[in-house]
Amino acid sequence: MDRHPLVKKVLVDKVEIDSKIDSLANEVNSYYKNKKVKDNTVVIIGLLKGCIPFMASLIKKFDFQCVIDFMIVSSYGGTLTNIHEPKILHNINTDIKDADVLIVEDIIDTGITLNFMKDYLEKKGAKEVKVITLASKPNKLKTNIKPDWNGFEFGDEFLIGYGLDYQERFRNLPYIAICDTDKLNDWEW
Repeated sequence: MDRHPLVKKVLVDKVEIDSKIDSLANEVNSYYKNKKVKDNTVVIIGLLKGCIPFMASLIKKFDFQCVIDFMIVSSYGGTLTNIHEPKILHNINTDIKDADVLIVEDIIDTGITLNFMKDYLEKKGAKEVKVITLASKPNKLKTNIKPDWNGFEFGDEFLIGYGLDYQERFRNLPYIAICDTDKLNDWEW
């Protein structure tokens, strides 16, 4: 795929992403290998929509049984920054009582949504809630939440690609890049 004109700089290309996903999958497989989990199954919950490219690549590499479900939790509303408290727009249908749950997230930015999610799933009766994320921005965290497994760390740049979006666009880019936000005001879609 050609570089989009709104891409200021590619930070991580597809080869690096694939390699990191292999490494993360190995770590997660090692963790769950000898762990006693309910029904020998880990419940994997993807946070839509950004998790899709990462989760699709990741679960193919898991060596354990899993049930997959999804949630939509919004705290952005189509803007560049977090504007309100998290709100569940689509909930899971899977019973997670006494289950080992793995949340798959594209990026941890402020940590507010993920903190809300982890607390919510624990209150629903999950035995354990672990978090894996493709990327994080440690400098922007506003909570104490930390991923159990993290792919890449970035600064304050506005990122797009590999699930990361601007107003639902750019999720399909095969790399992670800095968005040229200076061009957004005059950009014609």
